This record gives sequence, structure tokens and C-alpha cells, in this order.
Amino acid sequence: MEVPRPRAIGHQAVVKQLRSVLFSEVILGAASVRPKGYSWSVLSLALGWFGPLLSRRATDPLPPSILYLAITEADIRLFGKPSFSNMFEIGRWKKGSYRASLSPTAVSLRLDLELERLGHVRLFGGRDARPVFDLVVQSART
Repeated sequence: MEVPRPRAIGHQAVVKQLRSVLFSEVILGAASVRPKGYSWSVLSLALGWFGPLLSRRATDPLPPSILYLAITEADIRLFGKPSFSNMFEIGRWKKGSYRASLSPTAVSLRLDLELERLGHVRLFGGRDARPVFDLVVQSART
């Protein structure tokens, strides 16, 4: 018998993929996000052999791929999802152990996080990720 779970906010396709990893955790929300520099690293592929030299550190300290941001009852988690590979966990941070701020840009939302071990991280998400970003900011240290 399956335990009924509350419907998570955010991107339901991401929640479905995360359930295979976070099967015992209650997922409050999840969103697909891009690290700062992701667009540059994708566009640099058109430059041939010179592209990787220009975009080598474009998304540091995060991988140059789409990321999944998940919020559980106890913490937030960041997962990497390369195009043709399995999802992997980048890190987890307990609620109140990180700093977060949210600011809108012209076409998307920008979430700035100050995380232990990673330092300053900037994530971008669509306007549909707003409820998830709001949860992250509410759970942050003030």
C-alpha cells in the first residue's frame, strides 16, 4: 500500500524524477534551474575546438548542465542532471544553514545562494519556478 503524499509545488516532471532518489523524503517543491554561465557554455559549442577553452569555468562551482533544486521538510538539495547520464546529488543544506535572495530579471528569476562548501551560487529559473524559489528563501537564514 502506497503512502499518500502531498502534491509538491513546482515542476511535476522534476518531482517525478526526484522521487526515484528521494523515495523516503517528502518533497515540498522542486524546480529545474540553470547555473550562472550555462547559456554561455551551451553557445560556446558552436565555436568548435575553441569553445571549451572559453567556457571552461563558466558555471563554476557547478557543473555545466541543467540542475534540479529540491526542497524537503528538513533541507534543500541540489542535483546535477547531465543530458545523457544519471542524476547525481551535488549537495544538501539544512534549513537555516544558508543565505538566499531572490530577484526578478527581464525574462526569468535569479536565486542567489550562499552555500557551505560551494560559496556563492547563482541559479536561474523560469517564472513558473517562483513558488519553489520562495520556499527556498523562506527557509534560509535571516
